[in-house]
Amino acid sequence: MEIRFQPALLQEVIDSFAEKTEREGDPTYFNEFHEFADPIYEKFSLDDREPEFKKLYQHLFAKWGFAEILRDAFEEFPLLQEKIGIVLVRGVLKEDQEGVDILRKWGMVEAKLAKQFEEKGQKGVGIKLVPRRFYDPAITKYLRHELTHISDMLDENFGYDADTKVGLNPGEEHLILNRYRVLWSLHVDSRILRSGKEPVFSKEYRFREFRSWYRKILPGQVESVFEGLWQADYLTHAELVEMASDTSRVIERAIEVEDGEVPDVPTKPMLLPGFPCPLCRFPTYSWVENLDEIVEPYVLDFIRENHPGWDVEYGGCDRCIEVYKLRAAGVV
Repeated sequence: MEIRFQPALLQEVIDSFAEKTEREGDPTYFNEFHEFADPIYEKFSLDDREPEFKKLYQHLFAKWGFAEILRDAFEEFPLLQEKIGIVLVRGVLKEDQEGVDILRKWGMVEAKLAKQFEEKGQKGVGIKLVPRRFYDPAITKYLRHELTHISDMLDENFGYDADTKVGLNPGEEHLILNRYRVLWSLHVDSRILRSGKEPVFSKEYRFREFRSWYRKILPGQVESVFEGLWQADYLTHAELVEMASDTSRVIERAIEVEDGEVPDVPTKPMLLPGFPCPLCRFPTYSWVENLDEIVEPYVLDFIRENHPGWDVEYGGCDRCIEVYKLRAAGVV
């Protein structure tokens, strides 16, 4: 399995890490970078500097241990390494742009190289990370969680289908897709914890997520349902879609639990950072909540007319809310 890093990402990681550690009182990396970089300015002309800096960033990225982070993450998934031919890692500007996914288009990979992997029955994986993720202590947990998702996607028994259609309208689709994400992430973290490793989020956090998206399950019963899901050995894509679409199917997973095993939480849906806005469908970190308190009723009615199935409890991103205020007022 080959791992390729976007050159611009290497530069961003090295520059930001050197500056960060220097600001925090450790000039070691900052000084080492300039020990190699300053002679490049002195010895090479402007046209010849770019390839030299490219080699320098590659050298320091490996020397400072960043290159091994991805390799170590895949070491936990030996079967995954057999199924994947190449991993493309590139940088993004914001956390809501991060992700790990199967490459449906090869992008930067040469057509000839792509054909070689496809002939072997191997897949490509794309990983998008903000540069600071590389020196975040939580990156190991993050990659473990995401690669477990990839393992499911490449498991024929899981039956993943990226083109599955859900919901009869945008509001219902939003609800089902968010429930699907919650159920799948819950299932991933429970299996990671049972394997003796640390999940990206705790059981308590996953319960709060689950409770907020299944508010029709009665208090006292929701704990039993969640515990049944948490202890499930294996759930398929079809089962997750079914449970996300039909609350009665998720209730069937209930098992007996001790009182107080998981905490009760408010029933309002959690508008999680990075989840898609139900109005524009784009991931957002700028949710507007309590809409019934801060937005005029006629604006909310206008949104409902344009998005059947939507209600104030599902929230919206700040951009969409401002746009719909203007549209409802006839300004645009």
